[in-house]
Formats: sequence, C-alpha cells, structure tokens
Amino acid sequence: MTLSTKLSALTLVLGAAFSGSAFATTNVWDSATPWGSATLTDFAAWDNFGGTTDNSADYGSGGTVRETSGTSFVTSGGNIYSFATATSFVSTLVSSATTGFFDVYMRIGTLGTLANTTATLNGVAATSTLAFHEDQGTVMGGATAEQEQYWLWSNVAASSLYTFAFNSTTSSMSLDQLALATVARPSAPIATSPVPEPETYGMMAAGLGLIGFMGRRRSKNRYNLA
Repeated sequence: MTLSTKLSALTLVLGAAFSGSAFATTNVWDSATPWGSATLTDFAAWDNFGGTTDNSADYGSGGTVRETSGTSFVTSGGNIYSFATATSFVSTLVSSATTGFFDVYMRIGTLGTLANTTATLNGVAATSTLAFHEDQGTVMGGATAEQEQYWLWSNVAASSLYTFAFNSTTSSMSLDQLALATVARPSAPIATSPVPEPETYGMMAAGLGLIGFMGRRRSKNRYNLA
C-alpha cells in the first residue's frame, strides 16, 4: 500500500468518525436562530444534503449549494465531507424583492476541522459570529470541533439573487447544516419640522427683543457699582 493510499484511507476513517454520533447529534441546531423572531422575507435551509451539488432545500425554496473546489462526498448522515483537501462552496438564494434594504444571513453547522471565519455575499466579505462550539480535540495536528456560526450583512440593497461563498480551512470538515435568510429593514419616514405661520415669526422676533433688553439690564446691574 502506497503512502498516498494510506493517507486517503485514514482521511476516510476520520470522515466517518466526524460525521457519526460519537461527536455530535447531526441535523440539529444547538444555538438560537441569529435573526430571532423576525419575519423572514426569503429563506432556504438544508439539514441533509443530497449531493455535493444540491438544488433542493429541505426548508424554504430558491436555494442552491455546490462544491466549487476541492474533493468532497456526502456521508451516510447527509453531510458534505471535505476529503483530502480544503473545500470551497457557493450557495445562492433567489429573492422576489426588488426594492428596499435587508439584513442577510448565512448560518452553518460543521463537524471536524473548522470552517474559515470569512465568507462573502455578492463579493462583500464579512466575519462570522460563533454561536456554538464543542471542542473535539486535536486530530493530525489540527483543531476539531462541532461548531455553529453565522454571518450577517446589514442594510443590503434588494437583489434578485444573493450569492454566498465560504470554505473549510483544510480537509476533514463535515458540513452538517446550512441556512440562508433575509429580513426586511424597517423604513421609517424622515421627520420634518412644520413651517411656522407668519404670526409665529412676529412673536419670535418680539420675544428675542425682550430677551436682549433683559440681558442688557442684567449686565448694567452686574458691572455698574455706582
């Protein structure tokens, strides 16, 4: 058996371990939704992946996810496992909204080695917020854990298609869950001051004149000691 074959076999064993119940309960979020109780405009989510390209979300609609680089396969638990090298992914979310501004979320759950904390939305980078972490020790010199993290892009102009890109930092990351969502931003009217009536201007002028007269009298009383 060659060295490369041995490494491939070892990686396969590690992949099976990371996707098994010995490490975590798969397909279950351990953290609260990052958007709380907000009403979602667009939504798509996966608990089980049907392939390294999956155009049918388990919940919601209009979402896709696919591997764009690296080598991965779908485990028996429905996870996408990064085999031998780091893996990059692109996911998309179709929207019917054509106007307004939105908070846009991407949420992932992973097992094994860690995901990169930087992801992009339509080319704009953001750093993730860690929502759940359960350390699984060090394997082959790399940190492993069950993790849930999310990215938030705030005040994003409406788009017919949101395109997200994210990746693992190295091999042996198991993508367990993925969710994409948008929340409409409130649009409050701009506050304006009412225009004063002409008689109001007259009253304001009289008042200012009186204030000026009183001020001069106080100055005389303060400084004229005679």
